[in-house]
Amino acid sequence: MIKIGQLDVCLEHREIRCNGVALRIGSRAFDILEVLIRAQGALVSKDEIMAAVWPRAVVDENNLQVHVAALRKALASDRDLIRTVSGRGYRLVLPDRLPVRSPAALSVDMGLPRPAMPVCAPVLIGRDASIDDVVDALDATNLVTLAGAGGIGKTSIAVQVAKRIDTRFADGAVFVPFATVSDSRFAVDALANALGIAAPAGRLTMDDVMAVLTGRHMLLVLDNCEHVIEAAAQIAAAITSANETLCVLTTSREALRIPGETVYRVQPLDVPKEGGAAEEILRASAVRLFVDRARAADPRFVLDERALTVIGLICRRLDGIPLAVELAAARAAVLGVEVLAEHLDDQFRILSGGIRTALPRHQTLKAMLDWSYRLLDDRERVLLRWLGIFMNGFSFDAAYHVIAGRGFTRADVLNALSGLVAKSLVQRESEDACTRYRLLEITRVYALQQLEDHGERKAAALAHANYFRAGLSRLPAPHSGSEQAAWFMACRHELGNLRTALDWAFSPDGDRGVGIALAAVAVPCLLDLSLVDECCERARIALNAMSAPAVAPVSTANRLSLLAAYGAALFYTQGPVQAVDEVWGEVLSLAVAASDAEYELRAVWGLWSAHQYRGETREALKLARRFGALARMSARFELRLTAQRTEAIALFYAGDLRAARARLEQMLPAYAYADERWGIPGFPIEDGIVARTTLARVLWAEADAGEALRVARCALQAALDYGRDVVLCHVLVEGLVPIALMSGAFDLAREGIALLRARATLGGFVVWLACCDGYDEYLRSVVDPNPARAPAFRAALDAVRETGYLTPWTMLLAQYARLLSECGRREEARAALEEAMHQSEGTGGRRLKVELGRVQADISA
Repeated sequence: MIKIGQLDVCLEHREIRCNGVALRIGSRAFDILEVLIRAQGALVSKDEIMAAVWPRAVVDENNLQVHVAALRKALASDRDLIRTVSGRGYRLVLPDRLPVRSPAALSVDMGLPRPAMPVCAPVLIGRDASIDDVVDALDATNLVTLAGAGGIGKTSIAVQVAKRIDTRFADGAVFVPFATVSDSRFAVDALANALGIAAPAGRLTMDDVMAVLTGRHMLLVLDNCEHVIEAAAQIAAAITSANETLCVLTTSREALRIPGETVYRVQPLDVPKEGGAAEEILRASAVRLFVDRARAADPRFVLDERALTVIGLICRRLDGIPLAVELAAARAAVLGVEVLAEHLDDQFRILSGGIRTALPRHQTLKAMLDWSYRLLDDRERVLLRWLGIFMNGFSFDAAYHVIAGRGFTRADVLNALSGLVAKSLVQRESEDACTRYRLLEITRVYALQQLEDHGERKAAALAHANYFRAGLSRLPAPHSGSEQAAWFMACRHELGNLRTALDWAFSPDGDRGVGIALAAVAVPCLLDLSLVDECCERARIALNAMSAPAVAPVSTANRLSLLAAYGAALFYTQGPVQAVDEVWGEVLSLAVAASDAEYELRAVWGLWSAHQYRGETREALKLARRFGALARMSARFELRLTAQRTEAIALFYAGDLRAARARLEQMLPAYAYADERWGIPGFPIEDGIVARTTLARVLWAEADAGEALRVARCALQAALDYGRDVVLCHVLVEGLVPIALMSGAFDLAREGIALLRARATLGGFVVWLACCDGYDEYLRSVVDPNPARAPAFRAALDAVRETGYLTPWTMLLAQYARLLSECGRREEARAALEEAMHQSEGTGGRRLKVELGRVQADISA
């Protein structure tokens, strides 16, 4: 005891008595008193006191003054023993020498050894913010739980937190490893062992332990609580409720769910975005951890740009889970990153061999997940297995309908899913006010293996495919902007699930009948998402499967849906070739026979598009007017807008600029760009944006280049906001890029070509990629008319012509002729110009006759 006036102070027990009666003061006030006592009467500055008492927080000086006032109140008539040194700090008037013992001495005196913390990396990569957050949380409360998936680094963070703040506690920090406890009955024994209390196993009670802990000032780290969660919760509650000088930090895959608990969810490490530059990849904490561990295993580990790209891919596949990343890095040091990436699908076999001193379940991914799986109840195990069938997340409704055949009620699914989320095996995510769930990739792979081992995978895959077939069939066809947004969001959310279901349905073990029905509703989604290459291929697979003998007759509705999507996608991947006409011809015949007005419209529109962009302007104008007649028979306003836009394009390419402009000016006021957009499923074009693109071309043809560029820029911004690559590419290839090139806005043209190439590559727009090459050569020939570029320009021209997409061909050929002329190859230039003039007459290129006349004059000069 330390005598201060009438008070007796015990630092060991953090206790103050006055005439034998215990006084209660706040923990911060006691911390201030302890700092002043340990100073042995020396002056302690305000900054030093605040740094010791509030080490991780910024507090106002008033807080310090309030707690000093509380101490003086406790001292009563001896209040002047705490002296204020104006502008500097405080000092406590004490006898010359006080028996103040160090924390280490206290541990020895009390018989409470301070066990060593587990050996962890000296520096945790990517965890500085987490450590700071947990330290701050322990400043505010005396019970914090680190919760998260297995292998996410909860123990490592807890150890680093304990090491940082153990000096704040007179009795230090004690690590309690519950991982070694196989039965919750012995959890108290594990706590007693960590505290150095000797007693026969199973004989100690929590009351016995609390008798030793009472009055101590200590941090207890209760590690790996998930398998003894009830016992751990009781222990933590007993400790934190008995004495505010005791703090508890727990690690668990689920929260303790007791009063006063603050739960800190440990997140995966950052992973790089796909397609990032090398410096961006290296900034991701998961990548830095990978590189650090790989170089620790092999100092010669090569890190070049290609290796960084592959490492980024590996870290994304592993969801940034530190244990998985460390195991992968150890393997990469031996096998190389390329081999590791190629075999990553077999994660549980290849990602093993962790640190030998680690817990056995932390030496392989499978052992870690086996541990978690065994802790689940029966319904949670079944649900986890079946959730493995989902790719990239799922809704509660999806989970329920897929597993309903197993006898689960909605309440059963709700309870089991809640348990899996609480145990960090399922992640809850919210986006656009929509709650979704997902399994981390390593958990999903494990769940699928369990599904296979239990012989349930085919049943789960069938239920999964049927759910999405039925779900997409129930979605109303979108007409207004808000309906389109909902449709687009649903397609985007479920893209991974649709791909997974289609892959299974058309696999040898799948069900092609279900696959065809699913493809009929899923393939148009791929078209709406501008994934034309994938749309084309999956439609082809489904159409071919219809002829299989074992497949039941397919409904006309499903056949029409697949053929229409296939025809639209084929246009963008192969161009307006004869095969496109044949597909749309079949759609038209089926639609007329079935009296299906919607698909008749789609077929006429598809045929118009093929003829129009092949340069067959007269036939295209006839089809545009036929489409208009059919649209006027419909009650749908947006179809009439589409008809006006379609006829305007046909008139423009036919050279009737006045009529084209009249149609555009008639329809464009109907669009309120800030609020709504109209489009039709199966027509992968937004009428208002495309109409503005055509208006820009009309303006340029009318020699108003400045206004044409302005309108083209507006159309580009609208397309970027709209977010559909098929619309964006159309604006670029038909509007902004050619107008910029012909107007001399070469910087804008260069930017447009780069954007067009990037988006066309992403969506598989083969036709527009060919146009990119032609536009690139046009730009080069203007900026640097080098004769050596002529063969490349001619090759690009031929590639465009091979696609059959001839709308930009005349302008490209005219510029090619100019290049030949500027290089002194006059005869070749005249031949190319003659070819361009012939093309313009046959394909509606008469709108370029002024430009062609200028080229002819240049060549003749």
